[in-house]
Amino acid sequence: MGNADKNIYLVFCKEKGTVKLKISLEGFVQDAIHRKLDLYHVLVRQHGEIVGSFDWRENRRDNIHSVSKSFLSIAIGMAVEEGILRLDEYPAEIFREKLPEHPSENLMAMTIRDMIMMATGHDQFILQGYSVSDDRPGRDAIKEDDWVAYALRFDVPYKPGTYWKYNNFGPYLASVIIQDRTGQKLNDWLKPRLFTPLGINNPQWFESTRGYTLGCGGLHLSTEELSRFGQLLLNKGAWEGKQLVPEKWIKEATSNLISNKIEGKTQHPDACAGYGYFFWRCSRDNAYCGNGYGGQRIIVLPEQDACIAITGHEFDSGSIMDCVWEQIVEQLR
Repeated sequence: MGNADKNIYLVFCKEKGTVKLKISLEGFVQDAIHRKLDLYHVLVRQHGEIVGSFDWRENRRDNIHSVSKSFLSIAIGMAVEEGILRLDEYPAEIFREKLPEHPSENLMAMTIRDMIMMATGHDQFILQGYSVSDDRPGRDAIKEDDWVAYALRFDVPYKPGTYWKYNNFGPYLASVIIQDRTGQKLNDWLKPRLFTPLGINNPQWFESTRGYTLGCGGLHLSTEELSRFGQLLLNKGAWEGKQLVPEKWIKEATSNLISNKIEGKTQHPDACAGYGYFFWRCSRDNAYCGNGYGGQRIIVLPEQDACIAITGHEFDSGSIMDCVWEQIVEQLR
């Protein structure tokens, strides 16, 4: 779509059907084009309504990648409420039959809480998917099919709970724990509890070689469906009069629980503003978000009673966030 076509499309998108949109996304779209951001869709909700939307292409379901972790966070909160697991449990005890021959003290001391804060004490990205950063194989290239045993063999050089390292170790093991204890895949267990109430029908979620919902990525949703998740978070876990997720869990999971500042690395302020339970804090407006590979975002702005869902294939995360704040959040204020 050329710039002239985009301008024509903008005029159309200011009014979709009979629903008049309440904010203009023209500035955001033009700024995204100027920054050469490869985005697919953006959808804005405020005060419970869709107030802005723009599609660069057909709005269909796509892999939201690591925003899947934020859905897993909500699942863990539900599981805690139902007594299925506790955050002070030790994965080494849960998976004692899969431990290496001589497990370290740090591995034995790790808790589920450490796993969901990305504070397991590892210094490597375990079970990484698309962006392999060392000589370890990506998930698709791992030769053994027991990914839990594989992950437990990695060295844990830091005391758990003290060192933040982005990782897929925790989310995958958490998904396995829920499936083993409920007898249902995470995706299926969540359907009556989360997906069906939100009107998300037949969600697709990638699985491991042993049939466990991946947890760390692979959930496929449309941008509009992703925005409903953002609205649930804004509602503090309530949806259409029913409390789906404990309000106290939403508050805790989206808080700044551990520093994600990486020593010696220059980071955009929104990449190091703190981390919760599979949620990232933002550096502005007391906001927080779920982040996924290639520019997937659900940004929640409690002070503006708004959320912004974005999908695309863009790796300049800082520019996405700056564009959002300069062109959209200013209007929401």
